[in-house]
Amino acid sequence: MPLPRFDTRPVPRPPGLVPPVADLSGVTELRLHGVGGTTPQDLLGDEAPQQVSGDRIAGFYRTADVAGRHVEAYSWGGLTSRSGSRVLWLLLFPFALANVAGWMCTPRIHGSARGFRSHRTTVRWAALGITVNLLLVLCTTGLDLMGYQCGGHPACADGSWLLQPLRHPLLADHPGRRVLAGALLPVAVLGLLALLALRTINRYESARPPVRVTAAPTPRPGADGLASSDGGPGANGGPTANGGPAANGGPAAGRRRRAASAAQPGVGLADQSFWDGQRGALDLGRLHIGAGLAFVALVLGYTVRAATRAAGAPVALEPLWAATLALGGAALLGALLLLAADGCPDRLPGAVLVAGATATVGAACFAAAQPAYGQPFGYLPGMRTAAALTLAVVIAALLLVLPAALLGGWSRGQFVAFGPFVALTLSVLSLNVVLLGAMTRVGDLLGRVSARATLPRTPPSRHELYLAPMSGKILQYLTVLPLAMILLFCLYELVSYARAGTRPETLAEIRDWYRRHSPRPETEPAWQQSALAGDPAPPPAAAWLGGPTSGTGWVARVARARRFARMPHDVDKLLTALAAAGTVLLVAIQVRYWVFHKLPWGTQWTLTLGSYLAAGVPLAVIVVLRRGWSNLSSRRRIGVLWDVTTFWPRAYHPLAPPSYAERAVPELQRRLWRVHDSGGRVVLAAHSQGTVLAAAALLQRDSRPDDDVVALVTFGSPLRTLYGWAFPAYFGEAQLRELAAGLHAWRNFHYRTDYIGGPVLPAAPPPGSGRAVAAPPQPGTGPTGSGLPGAEPTGVDVELPDPATSWYIYGQPQPAAARHSGYWSDPAVWREVERLAAEVATVPPPPRTGPAQLTG
Repeated sequence: MPLPRFDTRPVPRPPGLVPPVADLSGVTELRLHGVGGTTPQDLLGDEAPQQVSGDRIAGFYRTADVAGRHVEAYSWGGLTSRSGSRVLWLLLFPFALANVAGWMCTPRIHGSARGFRSHRTTVRWAALGITVNLLLVLCTTGLDLMGYQCGGHPACADGSWLLQPLRHPLLADHPGRRVLAGALLPVAVLGLLALLALRTINRYESARPPVRVTAAPTPRPGADGLASSDGGPGANGGPTANGGPAANGGPAAGRRRRAASAAQPGVGLADQSFWDGQRGALDLGRLHIGAGLAFVALVLGYTVRAATRAAGAPVALEPLWAATLALGGAALLGALLLLAADGCPDRLPGAVLVAGATATVGAACFAAAQPAYGQPFGYLPGMRTAAALTLAVVIAALLLVLPAALLGGWSRGQFVAFGPFVALTLSVLSLNVVLLGAMTRVGDLLGRVSARATLPRTPPSRHELYLAPMSGKILQYLTVLPLAMILLFCLYELVSYARAGTRPETLAEIRDWYRRHSPRPETEPAWQQSALAGDPAPPPAAAWLGGPTSGTGWVARVARARRFARMPHDVDKLLTALAAAGTVLLVAIQVRYWVFHKLPWGTQWTLTLGSYLAAGVPLAVIVVLRRGWSNLSSRRRIGVLWDVTTFWPRAYHPLAPPSYAERAVPELQRRLWRVHDSGGRVVLAAHSQGTVLAAAALLQRDSRPDDDVVALVTFGSPLRTLYGWAFPAYFGEAQLRELAAGLHAWRNFHYRTDYIGGPVLPAAPPPGSGRAVAAPPQPGTGPTGSGLPGAEPTGVDVELPDPATSWYIYGQPQPAAARHSGYWSDPAVWREVERLAAEVATVPPPPRTGPAQLTG
């Protein structure tokens, strides 16, 4: 039984435990929460909401009716943060960044077929390079440190239960077989990533969006058993009676072909196949797994052959090594070519996967066939060359992204420069910081780790595990330099924050506005006190009780709250600086190593500090994972990151965490369609990330009935401040105006103290010198007062004061800035929701262009 938090009166319900029937007629207020996985109880203010659709992961919940309208909530937080196991997605953060990079193209690139294909190809190649980068570090750890070095020394292998099998007679005197055993580590991780990708593709990408297609009226059986064509579910744009496709042929008559990928030139959120990404994700997944297996095969075969030749032993099965080299190279080349294609037959990605797997089997047979020989101490021969070449290729793939980014241009309001390149570079840097730190810690557990440039002539008395000098030297650039830049950025922001509360002109502006627009409330006038310093007429209660008469620091706190809200818009400069500095240094290090045969620069204190920082990063990741696994609130904070980075389809990196929007958007569209077919109207109230889901669902006109009437109320929306800034090709002004034109009305509320949300349309009247609140338009004069698509949107953005007033009850806390989460309790927002709910109930639907049916 619904038990509203603020109204415990009983409501009518069926007897026993029979759930009440959810009435879909009339007006339904549908709420969408933002980041962090808000529960249905918090979203509805109801301790026992009724689930009316969906499942425990993502579903629709209903509470008691309010002011004559139904109130529902779509709780999608289970897709990102509610389950404890989902915290492990944090380990896939570099892949998530790589996938996001592809969607950061500019409108100029997106509108050019040749330019977009160049952008897509280079980003996908760089994303594959990041997968190979992961496997390189795993190969160094498994093949070199564990299989070759530690497995070849009894004192090292016997000290670890995990590596004791390497001292078995079949392995102990066969370095090639031990290296093969070490290759199980990268192969196992690759298999785990493939399993996760397959499971999540079937769970998320398999949800197909509904699509409306024009068709002739569908006859339905009448009461007398004869056919009737005067309506029915198929006649108004809803599903057919049996949920099947249209009966008259056309696109709905058969199975709609799966889209190759949403990453196509000119294809935006309004395209009906944008959220139909199952086929594209599967194809990309096969290519990455096949190329990854081919890379492991090449490294395994090359290092085993080099080690055998370095020891002076005869190399067995040389033709098998050559065949493995050719097959692995062909798999990698095939993956690169198919990543550059618009689409490919289903068999080709599978062929790359089979070729990579076959090459791995061939390399394994080659390694197992090598003879026994005495192993010299030191590095695995060939591993340093393989690592240097792979890193050079990864850097080259990153640099290939720059030309496409340069051609994209830049305009005000977008990411400061080269967004895809910055995201990919940060992905590479973060991946290597964590993995190199983890590799160092693994070495410490097995024995003493050394990164000396030259090996001693005789084996040391105590067993040492040798890391490549490049690994030890490069850690200082991956840790110390970024830390210094982040600290400088934080210092600048702190100084700006402190100064914001001391600027006389800012303080005077805030004080003057509140004195003009915030009169003393009429309720309890004897207890009302102003937070403005120097205001006359203190409340009588202050005189009676001898209390203070003003709050001298309140105006400064408001000014600092506004400055804090602008801080996130400065982060792109920090990220760009990190990416640029990291790329320049990595290129310089490679040139110094390959051309001048010298190791990177560095002093002892930077090397020491870098090693400590690298050691702390994996420990910090473990702590975060442990807290997220066991604590829901910590998990929800981590989920904030995933709510933003996992919104996009996996069209660039298939091993990234799944896109929750692949399921959430179709589910929301189906719910809106179902309410429409029951004779209902919807007022969609969305907050923060929920506004992005709402926009994605409503932009697809083919996934909506042609005569629906939907009003949209957004607050704290990042549509322009974050998504229009980072993804201008998909959330630009043109797309947002198209969204507004397809709605009955749209109001977007925002605070100047909101550090995430803001205005959505540049055409909104800019705020004046004060904080005047724009009055909502009258019925029929909103974005689409006629209810017909194509009307010019006006008056969408409404700025609200925050704090709402400078007056407070004496003895109570002064008014505080609500920032990003205060909209839920702001009366101005919900007055507009009530007004729109009353308005949509009376607006007649526009004439339909023809009957339609639903497929998908």
